[in-house]
Amino acid sequence: MSGTFAGLLVVEIALTALFLAMWMWRGFLDMKEDDHLMLDDAESHLQREQAAIRAKVNSLSRYIRVFGALWVLVAVVTFGAWVVKELKLI
Repeated sequence: MSGTFAGLLVVEIALTALFLAMWMWRGFLDMKEDDHLMLDDAESHLQREQAAIRAKVNSLSRYIRVFGALWVLVAVVTFGAWVVKELKLI
């Protein structure tokens, strides 16, 4: 049981690091995104850049939700394993 608990903690730490890194990267991309652009035809390349940034942010947001849910699931399982270990049920 001790090995399982240690493995769950390693997975939890890795998921936390990955989740925080993706969250910070999304924040960095959001800083580069403008909410409203007033462009003429000569600046159409800026509109394409903003569309690419928005697509990256949307894609990253989906992964952040998935990893957030996975993080919560592993946290609950880790907590349950810790309770079982401390109560010496197994």
